[in-house]
Amino acid sequence: MKTKMLPTRRLRPLWALAILCTAAAAASWLRWPESRAQTPAPMTLKPAPAQPSPLAALPATAGEAIAHTCAACHGTRGQLGDEAFMPLAGMPRTQFVRTMQDFRSGARPSTLMGHVADGFTDADLQALGTYFESLPMQEAAR
Repeated sequence: MKTKMLPTRRLRPLWALAILCTAAAAASWLRWPESRAQTPAPMTLKPAPAQPSPLAALPATAGEAIAHTCAACHGTRGQLGDEAFMPLAGMPRTQFVRTMQDFRSGARPSTLMGHVADGFTDADLQALGTYFESLPMQEAAR
């Protein structure tokens, strides 16, 4: 005849293992050397040295390099094949900078250009304005 094991008998090996692990952990903690038991001094973080913007070191062609971000909508070199977006080639620098600052401040509402203008510093806007002003204005389509 088969005898049925009571639930407590099935759990005895697990209880024995748990007690053994607890005892081993307690024994190792009691033998822990005092030098290791001390908490280390808190780490102090030093601020990173201030570095100039990488765009500040660029030569006068910086505006041309930055202008590649405008090409998807406003065309390569600020000139378009259609009239969906305003061409930037030949736009006066002061007008370009003022328009971008207006986008950035929200004075000129736009779904996209406010976010784009946020990504540029005033120096970047000046470089872009100088670059677009130097380009020939696009001829009107006939």
